[in-house]
Amino acid sequence: MLVTWTDTCQSLFAFNRSNFIFKMQTNSPAMKTLLRFGLVADLQYANIDNAYNWNKTKKRYYRSAIDLLGKAMKDWKQNDAKFILQLGDLVDGFCKRTEEPIDCLNRILDIFDQEQWPVLNVVGNHELYNFEKDSLYKSRLFKNLPSSNKAYYTLSPYQGLTVCVLNTYEISVLGELEGTATYDVAQSFLAERNPNKDKNDPSGLESVDRRFVRFNGAVSKEQLEWLSKELILATKQKENVIVVGHNPIYLPATDSACLCWNYSEILDILSENSVVCYISGHDHDGGYSVDQSGIHHITMPGAIEHPDSYAVGNLLEDSLIIQGRGDMFDVNCPLRFKLKC
Repeated sequence: MLVTWTDTCQSLFAFNRSNFIFKMQTNSPAMKTLLRFGLVADLQYANIDNAYNWNKTKKRYYRSAIDLLGKAMKDWKQNDAKFILQLGDLVDGFCKRTEEPIDCLNRILDIFDQEQWPVLNVVGNHELYNFEKDSLYKSRLFKNLPSSNKAYYTLSPYQGLTVCVLNTYEISVLGELEGTATYDVAQSFLAERNPNKDKNDPSGLESVDRRFVRFNGAVSKEQLEWLSKELILATKQKENVIVVGHNPIYLPATDSACLCWNYSEILDILSENSVVCYISGHDHDGGYSVDQSGIHHITMPGAIEHPDSYAVGNLLEDSLIIQGRGDMFDVNCPLRFKLKC
């Protein structure tokens, strides 16, 4: 059973993602910062010139990912960050068209390796435009995981805090060889729900059904069972939990076309446990809302279209404060269980 939060935290809040940047007071002078970490989403690095997105509404800064990450690294270092949350789409799908994708990936991973921080990498759709799943899971991106791991895992960076990393593309047509059983299952699932010839097109689909597009995916039954066990254990041990994945899972915090295919199953598991927040990328506009279980849903603006945007996470005794840079907003998430200094 979850501990009681204040009335403020129980209230629902959402903002218009495209027209409003949410900023809040995050100063807590009486509270000691116990841990700091960095956050960034959708860098989508490629060694190509800047260009507009598919509907010609926003410019994308492909090479700038190198400079942005360098800037963020200096900031994280000055703040004594202990680990980094890299929320997926580290490289862009264009990499495969211009060079060997592994060279593109290694070039930006070299920047992360300048420091000895653990980097919690997340599978995004753009990684799977470049690599088959099996090769991606065994790549340098997930070098610290067992070769059998399917890119979902946990980290306990501080006593009283657990981070659960999800792979929201474990079930997806992306990264699968056509004609294989795994591809056919995902393709059939998508074809039954999206009648459009172009499966990246949500035209004609209503509300949350717009999520049934090719650039999204789902977590498997096995991953859901793993997540449930991890969260039940964390709750019993009075651990606060941050859950991260590339796809958002709560509609008020994102465009419906960006939701994970089986988002509701994930939400059900999260709502029964000691989850403080769910942090994602994928929707480049970003978004924020608090659900009825008091979980803060944070969708970070994509650095590919917001080139100065990243964040610093600050863990205090009674709250997690995320301080945004650029177009990234600030969020104050009260903890479920107070931490010891």
